[in-house]
Amino acid sequence: MQYTDIVVGTDGSAAGTSAVRWAATHAERVRARLRIVCVYHWPLPGPGRSAAQLDAAARAQALAVVAAAVADAQGAQPAVDVHGTAVLGLPTDALLTEARTAALLVVGSHGRGALASALLGSVGLQIATYAAGPVVVVRGRAHTAIGPVVVGVDDTPSSDRVLEAGFAEAYRRGCALVAVRAVENDAPRVRAAAGGLRTIAAIEVTEGVARLQDRYPAVPVEVELAAGNAADVLVAAARSAQLVVLSQHGYGASLDPVTHHLLQRSDCPVLIVPGAAPA
Repeated sequence: MQYTDIVVGTDGSAAGTSAVRWAATHAERVRARLRIVCVYHWPLPGPGRSAAQLDAAARAQALAVVAAAVADAQGAQPAVDVHGTAVLGLPTDALLTEARTAALLVVGSHGRGALASALLGSVGLQIATYAAGPVVVVRGRAHTAIGPVVVGVDDTPSSDRVLEAGFAEAYRRGCALVAVRAVENDAPRVRAAAGGLRTIAAIEVTEGVARLQDRYPAVPVEVELAAGNAADVLVAAARSAQLVVLSQHGYGASLDPVTHHLLQRSDCPVLIVPGAAPA
């Protein structure tokens, strides 16, 4: 992942501010420019207020949010080139448009609600589903540098891309990578074949790691096979991680259900890696 610009959305809420600070730290780490975006819309019309007045009031509020966020980012990371903008529109559409030429889009885990730019709930899930590039949802222990990068590995075609992104992030952070593969064995038929399934899973994960480890020899790697539901296994792994890396799509065009679950439950930021979804 080659970085030029990072786009971060904020609405001035605590979650938005956390996203801005995370994005500023990451921009410094990868030598990228940071663009802060606040999306606004007009409030409900009232008597005696023209369209121009409504726009001016909403835009002034958004620009104040942007100015505060830019100052916060520059104060935290003075070496980063930071600028901001206020955009009229729908939050999902506006942020996806702003991020079309960016290397990364960063959003918070929830928003303020008083502004149209609330950044999770349906908006964040739509961004995670439809973004053409990588997305980070900042949540939980957002600013820790303790723990590994955890990568959720499965048998889908996107698994190699996710693992590669995880290696790159672990290398940049100077930390270990933990490749986690869950093997579900609740059904009697699966329980009977659990040993074989675990062997196949171990081979697949080990082969995926081996394909990349020569490029990142300085990254310590641990492969973890865990019996159980993948979402629950990764939520547990996230409790001691500084970043979780997951796939945007599994076998379909919708957001991977495990990723959907982690966006609501992870105790650390989640990096969602895109890939070509099947037609």
